[in-house]
Amino acid sequence: MSNLDYLILFALSLLILYFFLKNRYLIGKYFHVLDIPSKDKIHISTTPLVGSFSLILISIIFIFFFNNSYMIEKVIMIFTFSYLFFIMGYIDDRYNIKAYTKLLFSIIFLTLALNLSDNFLLKDIYVGFLDRHFFLDKISFFFSILCLLLLINALNLIDGINGLASGFASIWLFCLSLLSSGEIKTFFLLFSFFAIVNTYYIIKGKYFLGDSGTLFLGSLVGLLTIYTYNNLFIVNLLIPIEKIFIFFMIPGIDMFRLFIIRLSNKKDPFSRDLNHQHHIMLKYFSLYKTLSIYFILFITTNTLSFFDYAEPIVIILIYLVLYVLFIFFSKKKFEKTS
Repeated sequence: MSNLDYLILFALSLLILYFFLKNRYLIGKYFHVLDIPSKDKIHISTTPLVGSFSLILISIIFIFFFNNSYMIEKVIMIFTFSYLFFIMGYIDDRYNIKAYTKLLFSIIFLTLALNLSDNFLLKDIYVGFLDRHFFLDKISFFFSILCLLLLINALNLIDGINGLASGFASIWLFCLSLLSSGEIKTFFLLFSFFAIVNTYYIIKGKYFLGDSGTLFLGSLVGLLTIYTYNNLFIVNLLIPIEKIFIFFMIPGIDMFRLFIIRLSNKKDPFSRDLNHQHHIMLKYFSLYKTLSIYFILFITTNTLSFFDYAEPIVIILIYLVLYVLFIFFSKKKFEKTS
């Protein structure tokens, strides 16, 4: 693309963000996606769930401008399935469909994606601390779907405070774009920029992502991660799976804890509560400090990991110890208070 094309693309994207920001309540009312406060939510005013609507339109315009790229077919495929997740999320925001219905359709969408392209299949995993490759063979399909479902759900679970899910997704997209090359790198660098700008307004409480946003961004990041991971193998750039785990471990570990607690209490693992790590942190810190701690933790752990300042397995163990200590002492403190 020419410099003029980039300038037009940039200006159009800013106009789209501005339009959705200024008309957020009208758009939310028109699409019947206004989030009303309740006892299992922490916000106190009705907020439109249109935080990803502008990103959908921006991504479509991006695809149009980058239509001459040899990578565009892969990009279109990734976004097409992410759009399906967006539609399902929108229906959930509007009609509040059951969690297991969403799970079923998620499996259907991912099954279609994996059947259409091997680029989204995890076939070979390199474990760094063992210095060994594991070829998944027959379980590759099921393992890939499981990983994608866990990531999508983990992002959905951390969407409990303004900007956390959107912030993580934006940073993930930015980091993944750095591992790409050519025009696909430019595509996702620009897209992640607008996702970050959009996150700013979500943090300010102008609108929320809603399930439409978390499912869209979660599936987008998941499919792009596997695609990038597989293509790094093609160019003989081995990234240990531990480094990928660190990339997603902050929301992933908390999701695992929540599932264990809910199941042990004989509750639905997909039920809502205010027992998330970010809800606990809000009892100690303000929203901005909580977000800062999360993002600093993410940047620190991944910098140490990807630049080999510390062994990934050591980083994981240290984070696990700190996480367990935080949850344990927080529980003790609030038990004494009550």
